[in-house]
Amino acid sequence: MPENQEERKRRGIWGWPRTKWLLGIPLGGFLALVVGAAAMFGTGAAIEATGTDEFCATACHSHEQFIYPEWKESVHYSNRSGVRAGCADCHIPKEYPDKLIVKTKAGIRDGYHEFVLGSISTRERFEARRAEMAEKVWEEMRANDSRACRTCHKAESFADQSDRAERMHGRMETGDTTCIDCHDGVAHLAPYEAARKYPAASD
Repeated sequence: MPENQEERKRRGIWGWPRTKWLLGIPLGGFLALVVGAAAMFGTGAAIEATGTDEFCATACHSHEQFIYPEWKESVHYSNRSGVRAGCADCHIPKEYPDKLIVKTKAGIRDGYHEFVLGSISTRERFEARRAEMAEKVWEEMRANDSRACRTCHKAESFADQSDRAERMHGRMETGDTTCIDCHDGVAHLAPYEAARKYPAASD
């Protein structure tokens, strides 16, 4: 007996399909949901795994040999407050989609220079590009008003400042300057510091 319009309406979208081929619609939707959830959680896990100091230290030869040791000798690694600022704290935004965009760009850029061009594979090559690499990071920090620095450091809460430091920190509130304009070698050697430490590689 053919199904009348009232019965079809009552059955709605949750009724059993009249032909087995229509089962593909809900099954396809369920499969898309599962794949989407797996991709979302998998991406999140990958982002967290590649944001650790251990990963940053060993993913690339240049990081392990040149960048990581400098950080371990810096005030961001060991200081009287006992607070350690890791790689992601300074270089990776906390918010999405900025976090994903920055990590993707950095991964492609670092991988290209490390594994394809080999342009930072030796101390000499690394030092030849240090100023360029540092300036790119500093420009990013200026563009976002040293956002990473400000997650830990609050200018208004600094204690025991010199008069000059107090004046300079006051200028930050007016937008004339930002953290990186004065503090350019706190986690890695600034180019002028590296030139003194590695004169042979900087010639």
